[in-house]
Amino acid sequence: MSDEDLPPIEARKSLRKRVLLGGIVVYNEGAFSTQCRICDISEGGARIQLSGGQVIPTRVVLVDTRNRNAHVAEVMWFKPPEAGLRFLSSHQLASDLPAHLHYLKGYA
Repeated sequence: MSDEDLPPIEARKSLRKRVLLGGIVVYNEGAFSTQCRICDISEGGARIQLSGGQVIPTRVVLVDTRNRNAHVAEVMWFKPPEAGLRFLSSHQLASDLPAHLHYLKGYA
């Protein structure tokens, strides 16, 4: 058996749960946003699907519209139309958001 036959090594610290949720990717301090589909999610990150041709910067906020959570994230990989995000911090939209994230109140 060669190395090519072995399954890839899982580098994630927490397992992702397969979901199909609506989301919004927000960036540039709320100046821009785009709809997305959250395909899988874990405590540490998510895989999202964007509309065809949509490009996002390396730092974004993923708003989970169903659970009303906002995840400040770094784009770890991008293979259009999908992107893999690593969460840097997570916040409930209904709670007190840090001052630098107050612009997200509009998504609550």
